[in-house]
This record gives sequence, structure tokens and C-alpha cells, in this order.
Amino acid sequence: MFRFERTQKIFRIGNVKVGGQPGELPTILIGNIFYKGMPEVTNHKKGKFNQEKVQKWITRAEELSEKTGVPHFIDIMAMYPEAMKKYIEFVTEHSNNVVLIDGANSETRIAGLKVTEELGLQERIIFNAIFPRTPQYEIDAIRESGISAAILLAQNEMDYSPEGRVTILKGFDEQVGLLKIAEKTNIKKILVDTIVFDVPSIAYASEAIKVVKNELGYPAGCSPANATYDWKLSQGKLVKEGFAASNASAHTFAQFNGADFLIYGPIKQAKNLIPACAIGDAIIAYYAVRRLGIKPLVSSHPIYKIF
Repeated sequence: MFRFERTQKIFRIGNVKVGGQPGELPTILIGNIFYKGMPEVTNHKKGKFNQEKVQKWITRAEELSEKTGVPHFIDIMAMYPEAMKKYIEFVTEHSNNVVLIDGANSETRIAGLKVTEELGLQERIIFNAIFPRTPQYEIDAIRESGISAAILLAQNEMDYSPEGRVTILKGFDEQVGLLKIAEKTNIKKILVDTIVFDVPSIAYASEAIKVVKNELGYPAGCSPANATYDWKLSQGKLVKEGFAASNASAHTFAQFNGADFLIYGPIKQAKNLIPACAIGDAIIAYYAVRRLGIKPLVSSHPIYKIF
């Protein structure tokens, strides 16, 4: 538990603040919805799904968020443009949460941007994500949509070290930095995803969070679930039965290394991840107040809600 040397940027997205020193704001949890393999989706191309069951998962996450003080966002993982439009319309009609536009390809993400503009949702949308190979036409679409928040995917194929992930943000040699690309899209609220490849690499992703926040001050986080679910498939029954605990452990490791947000995978895991991270936030805040003089910035912080 620590204080970052650099002044930390704090952005308001929707009604939620993200960023800051450990202990100031609770960790934002982001659940995936409409992902490939989600049983409630009956047709990924046309965007058909069991609305009642999907709404149940959204409601459960929101109730846990309200009870614990842990903010919750929804990451829409559409496979096709037609489906993206239907998903955004449904989620934003039935929830006031911040929504992430994710997608299997540029065309699908661009479809999400167009719907965002049509519905006037720019202030509660995060684009997920801008990466080194984002094509120019997608960059143009981001700029034209009028959204102000995006995740930068700090994937440096030349250097996988924590420091290399900062280098890809700044740029090097012929590689234009992600921060410069974001500037061209008029994105003002930048969140950095420090990339998880497999379970052991959560160590590097977590260290990269500290490096990014210390050097640049931007909110940073990662998605341990990208690795934990693949790991689960390779394990025997005994380990699989304890997956909820293993998964929570992987996420709270990143949380205690300064993560401002965590993309935790399928939204149905909210029942495990939100309580686990609420306790983590409270522990971090307790230390921050008493040892570092850092106070929570919101009255809804978990240290006030669950204790």
C-alpha cells in the first residue's frame, strides 16, 4: 500500500469518478456481456438474446454495486454490427451504468459509435479500445462520434516488460504513441489497460499499472479474467470447484497494486468479484487514511458502506 509520486488524473465518466491515489476512489469493476459463448445469447449475428435473463444479471450486479459502493460498468462484447446496435439500445434503456463499446472487429465497434451518437449517449460511453494497430477509419469514427473516454491497450510487441507498456503509450522510433493517437480522436479521458496474457503475467500487468500511474498519472487497470478463464479450462475438477476464489485472488492482486479498474469477465461473476473488491477497497482506504493521510473522495466508498 503506497502513494504514487505523480499527481493523479481523475476523470468523471457518467456519474462515476475514476483514477486518483489508492484509497481515494473505489476500484471500478467492469463485467462482460453478450460475449461469445454467453448462453443467454441465441443469435450473435442478429443480436437475439433472452432479455429477462440478461436483465437479471445486470440487476444483480447493480444491486451489489449499490450495497457495497463498488462502481460497476458494462462491457458490451458484440460479434456483429447489427447485434451491437440492439445490445446498446437494450442496456442503456435498462441501466444507468456506464457502458463500454467492445467488439470483435472495427466494423462492429464503429456501429456502436454510430448508435452512441444517434442516441446522444457520449457522456456515458467508453470506447474499448484503441491499440497500436487501430486503423485510420476507426480513429476517424471515434473522433466523429463525439465520445470523450477510451481505453488505450498498452500492448508493445517489441517489449513486454512493464516499462515497455509505457513506451508504447509515449511512442518510439517509427511507432506513434497511443497517447498521440488518442489526441487525434479528441479523447480527453484516457484509461490504460496494461494487458494480461496469462495468469503469471498478471504480475507484469500489475507492475505496469504502477509504472503508468507513477510516470503519467493516468487511470490504469487490466483484465485478469482474460487469463483466469483459459487457465480454468486446463485444470482438473478439484481446482475448477475453487475457481471463484482463485479468480478473486488474481483480481485483488492487481487491485492492491493500484488498479483503478478491473475487467473481470462474464457479468455473472459480479456476485463474487464485487464483494471481494469491496473488502480490498476498504482495506486500502483504511491504511491510506491512517498512514498516508489520503482520504476517500466519495461518501459511497466501500469503507463506509460495508463496515
